[in-house]
Amino acid sequence: MAKAVATRGFARERVLEAALELFADHGVSGTSLQMIADRLGVTKAAVYYQFHSKDDITLAVVRPVYDDIEHLLRIAETLPAAATRRNVATAGMVELIIRHRRISSVFYGDPTVHRLLEDNAEFRGLGDRLAALLLGPDPDTATRVAISVLIAGIHGCVTDPTVADLDDAELQQVLLALTKTFLDVCVPID
Repeated sequence: MAKAVATRGFARERVLEAALELFADHGVSGTSLQMIADRLGVTKAAVYYQFHSKDDITLAVVRPVYDDIEHLLRIAETLPAAATRRNVATAGMVELIIRHRRISSVFYGDPTVHRLLEDNAEFRGLGDRLAALLLGPDPDTATRVAISVLIAGIHGCVTDPTVADLDDAELQQVLLALTKTFLDVCVPID
């Protein structure tokens, strides 16, 4: 009887899942293509058939997050008022980071991922658009620092093991309330 062959899409998803597990254990730089192949019980050539490099795998793992950021930006950028754009962008960012909590936990602060995202024009452009929405026009130093603290705080909270026991809905509710309070106090928009 012939052995069933997985479709290419399924095989790609298996590679991405194995890579994410290994990235969580060893970091991106500590994970090799051979380790991914071994986890899957296939040859390294089989992994190369799906992806040309570990960088391609890493970018494919984060792609869903950036697809969601792009969707969020398309919505927020159409809104007329700066405060509304920022509120929608902030709420959307909290929601999508929580939805992608596992990916965020693996990649937040990883220097290899940071370099890959900075080197990728599409992802860097989305990050720049999100920053522009959050900062507003002509941000002063205090605004720039406050937004940096806010973004780092959201990412840090979602990846913090001391709140890992919170379910997504509870964490989202608390983060949204704290984010609104922080913005109202530190970066009010007229």
